[in-house]
Amino acid sequence: MRPFFLTFTLMLLASTAEARVYESFADVAERAIPGVVNIRTTIYSGNKDPALDLYQFFLNGTLPRSAQTHSVGSGVVIDNQGHILTNHHVVENASVIEVLFAKTKRKVNATIVGIDPKTDLALLRTQLPPGVNWLDPGDSDLLRVGDVVLAIGNPFGYAHTVTSGIISAKGRVIGAGPYDDFLQTDAAIHPGNSGGPLIDIRGRVIGINTAVAAEGPNIGFAIPINIARAVVRDLLKFGKVKRPYIGIVGKNILSTDEVESGDTLGGVYGVIITNLIVEGPGYNAGLKIGDLVMAIDNEKVLDMNQLQRMMSTRSPSDHIRLKIYRRGRGFMHVNLGLEEFPRASDLPVSKDLF
Repeated sequence: MRPFFLTFTLMLLASTAEARVYESFADVAERAIPGVVNIRTTIYSGNKDPALDLYQFFLNGTLPRSAQTHSVGSGVVIDNQGHILTNHHVVENASVIEVLFAKTKRKVNATIVGIDPKTDLALLRTQLPPGVNWLDPGDSDLLRVGDVVLAIGNPFGYAHTVTSGIISAKGRVIGAGPYDDFLQTDAAIHPGNSGGPLIDIRGRVIGINTAVAAEGPNIGFAIPINIARAVVRDLLKFGKVKRPYIGIVGKNILSTDEVESGDTLGGVYGVIITNLIVEGPGYNAGLKIGDLVMAIDNEKVLDMNQLQRMMSTRSPSDHIRLKIYRRGRGFMHVNLGLEEFPRASDLPVSKDLF
C-alpha cells in the first residue's frame, strides 16, 4: 500500500502536468491572430456620386449630403487567395468594406464574393499583405460539450481581442433562420465579434461567432464550420448557395398515436411526411404521405430541426438513403437523388418544405 504522502505527491504532479497543458493559450492565440481581421463598413444612404448631388441642386435648388453610417465586425482569412469569411449582417448594404490586419496594421478594401442570408454568412476577397497567414478549418461535428475554445474578434472596436471558454452546447435553435444549428459557448462574445472565428486549442476554426443571448452574459452562439464550409464551397463555385431538397413537407412526430399500433419502432422519433411535391425527388423515388422518415444515410432524423441541419451540408447532386416506416409495410429503405431547391414561386409556401 502506498504511503499517503507518496500517493498525494503523485496526484499533485499529475494534476499539475494536466493543468500546464491549459495554463496558457498564448501560442495558439499568437498563431491565430494574424489570420483574423477587423472589418469596418460604410453605408451611404444618399448619392454616392457628387455629380448627382449637383444635378439635384440645379433641379430643385437643394444640395443633399450623402449620409454615412458605419458598422464594425470581424472576419477570418480562410486561404492564400485573400478570401475572408464573415457574417452577412456585418457587410449587409455596405458601400465600402475595409479590413484591418493585426500583424501589419494595414487597412485594405475588400469586395463581396457572395452572401447567404439564410445562414448569415458572407465571403469577401481582398489583397493579402505579405506575411499574413490563414486559419485551417476543424471539424465541428467532432466537438464535444466541454471542449475548450477561443473567440477572436473586434468587440466594441477593441481590435483582435481574445477570450476563452468552452463549448456549452451543440445544435442550439435560436430562431435566426431556417438552418439554425448553433454552437453555444461561454467565451465572451460582444458586438463587434460577429464574423470572427471560434477556434479550438489547436488553432483550427470550428465556428463563426454570430450572436449573443439577450437574456444575459456568457451565452454566445457560433455557426459550425461544417455548415460554413458548404456555403463557402458554393459561393466560390457559383456565387450563390445551391441548396438541395427532397420535395417533402413534414412535421415532427408527437406521439405513438401517429403510427400504427402494435408495431415495435424501438423508440418513436422522426419526421412524418404530410405532403409531397409532385415530380419532386421524393415523389419520384416512391415516398408517400404518411411515411415516417427516421434516418438519412444511417444517421437518425430525430426531428425537423435535425433534418434541416442534415440537408444544409449536402449538395443537389448528392444521393441519399432514407430509412422510413410505412403503415402496413414496416421499415423500408428508399434511395433518391437530391435536386436543387426550385424557385420559391414554383413551390407552395411552407417553412416545413425540405
